[in-house]
Order: sequence, then C-alpha cells, then structure tokens
Amino acid sequence: MIKNIDKNKVIIDSSNSNSLPYVTPNHLPLGATLEKLLFGRITVIDDEITKGYELNSEVIGKVQGFHLVSSLDGSSQTMAFTALFGNETHEDDDAINFFGVHRMATHESYISVVGGIGKYENARGYAKIETLQLPYEDRNTNGMETIFQITVYLGS
Repeated sequence: MIKNIDKNKVIIDSSNSNSLPYVTPNHLPLGATLEKLLFGRITVIDDEITKGYELNSEVIGKVQGFHLVSSLDGSSQTMAFTALFGNETHEDDDAINFFGVHRMATHESYISVVGGIGKYENARGYAKIETLQLPYEDRNTNGMETIFQITVYLGS
C-alpha cells in the first residue's frame, strides 16, 4: 500500500502485522539516493575510548556527544563531543571538548578543541580524525560501529 503523506510517499506492507512504513531503493523519489536520505540524521554517542582498536585494548576513558549528517550527499558529519578521562564515578575527571565537521570521504579531517575541564581547562587546539577501515579479523563489530582514530594537538 502506498500512502501520500503531504508530498512524501510512504510504503506500508499490509501483509506485515506491525505495518511500519519502509522505503526500498525502487521506491525513492526521482533523483534521490539512500545517502541523501541520511541528511539530518543525528547519532548520539556514549562509547569507550581505548588506546588501540583491538578488542582487548585498554579502556582509558569515554566519549559522549553527538554527530549529525550535515551534507546532502551524506559525506560530512557535524560533531560535538566530550572525551572524559577519569574513574567510573566521574570524580576528578579530566575532559576535552570538541566541535567541527568531519568529512568522511577524505583520509583525514580536522575539528576544533573548544575547551575542557581538569588538567585540560580552557584547552585550545585541534584534532585530526581518521575513520579506520579495519580488516574483519582485527575487529568484530555488528556492522553499525565506526572506529575513529583521533590525534589531539593542544596549544600551550
């Protein structure tokens, strides 16, 4: 079944009892791609920071924040997040705050360091972000993970 909702067509599978709308590539509007449908998608992050990308790598902190797809072709993400270093009770945490646009189609991109707390209070600088493309043997993921390598450069 196809329903017109405003200017959008929504496809509902009447044989499926939950009747949730879905779209397949054959049903996209003319000129639309799946990448263009990602525009504006927000992903909230609350993940571990590790020394390396291996599964047994030492956890040294966590990152919390969000990124959103900010280009029509899906190749750029605006990122705002905080890297927290400390103990599990978050007492005496040291943290660095980041903001900027990560261009995923390039080998590396740069975002700003916009402050921090603890030993990183009033931190200024930049961070180089690389999206790692790892062989399957090196890292087991569920297909939904992205692994970033972030190198931070702070001014004195």
